Amino acid sequence: MRERTLFLSAIVAIVLVALGFVVASQANLMPPAASTRAVEVDQLFRVLLGVSTVIFFLVEGALVFAVLRFRKRAGDDKDGPPIHGNASLEILWTLIPTAIVVVIGVYSFQVLMSIENPGRSPRIVEIIGRQFAWNFRYPDQDLATSELHLPVGQPVVFQITSEDVIHSFWVPAFRGKRDATPGQVSEMAITPREIGVFPVRCAELCGAGHSIMTSQVVVESQDAFDSWLAQQQALANDPGQLFLTAGCGGCHTLAVTGNTGVVGPPLDGLAARAGERGPGEDAAHYIEKSILEPDGFIVPGFQPGLMPKDFGQRLTPQQIQALVAFLLAQP
Repeated sequence: MRERTLFLSAIVAIVLVALGFVVASQANLMPPAASTRAVEVDQLFRVLLGVSTVIFFLVEGALVFAVLRFRKRAGDDKDGPPIHGNASLEILWTLIPTAIVVVIGVYSFQVLMSIENPGRSPRIVEIIGRQFAWNFRYPDQDLATSELHLPVGQPVVFQITSEDVIHSFWVPAFRGKRDATPGQVSEMAITPREIGVFPVRCAELCGAGHSIMTSQVVVESQDAFDSWLAQQQALANDPGQLFLTAGCGGCHTLAVTGNTGVVGPPLDGLAARAGERGPGEDAAHYIEKSILEPDGFIVPGFQPGLMPKDFGQRLTPQQIQALVAFLLAQP
C-alpha cells in the first residue's frame, strides 16, 4: 500500500511538473521582446507562470480529491474521526512554500540587478512628460525631438521627469515603465535588441488628453540613427519641428504637421479667427499672448489651466516669433 502511494505521488509530481513546463514554455502573453531587459523579464515571468501552474493544480487537485474522497455518504450519520493534526505534515507544508518564496525572491533580485545595470558608456536620453505629449532630449547633441530614436545594441539610460503632473513613461516592448514625477528624475536602463517601431504610452491618468499622450520609439541601425540625428539638427530651428517638440501637437489640431489633438482649439486658419477672439488685437499679438499667457482668453468650449504657462522660459523670443509666424501662415 505504501509503495502504491509513493508510486502514485511520483506520477502526480511528474505530471504537474510537465504541465508547468508546457504552460511556461508555450504561453505567449507578452508583446515582442525588443530589448535585452525584456528577455530577462520574460524569462522570469515564464518561471513564475510555471511554478504558479504547478501550485495551482496541486492545491486545486488536493481540494477536489478531498471533496470526493471524504464527502459524507448517504445514510452515514456518524461523527467524523477526531484528527488533532500531523506535525510532520505541518512542517512540510511550511518549509516547501518558504523555500519556493526564497528561491523566487533571490532569482527576482538577480534579474532586477541585471536589468538595472546600464552597461558601459550608455547614451543619456532625457524624457520630459507634459500635458499631453512626450519630449525627448539628447543632451550630447543639444537636441530636442517629439519622437524617440535609438541605435540598436547600444545601452541607453532614460532620465525621466515631468513638467506638470505625474505621467508614466511605458514602452511595452521594452518591459520598462517609470513614473515621470515633477521635480524628480527617475532613471531606467535599456539596451534595444530589435530594429523596428514600438509604441510609447502614458500609463498614468494625467488629465483630459491622457488617451492621446502617445509617441513611438524607432530602433534603427547606427548609421540610420546618425543620419536621423544630423537631419534633426538641421531642422532644429524649423518652426514646424518646434511646434512638435514644444508639445503643441499633443493638444491641438494642425493639418500641416498631421496633429489631431482635441484638448485645445484647432489652429488651422487661426489668422482669420484671431480678430474675433482678441478684439482690438492684431493676429500676431493675439497668438503670442496666447502662447505666453494661455489663460488670458479661453476659447468657448475649452477648459482653462491645461496649457503650460512656461513657454516664455522654454522658448527664446526668436523661437516664439518663428512659431507665431508659422501659425499665421496656416490656411
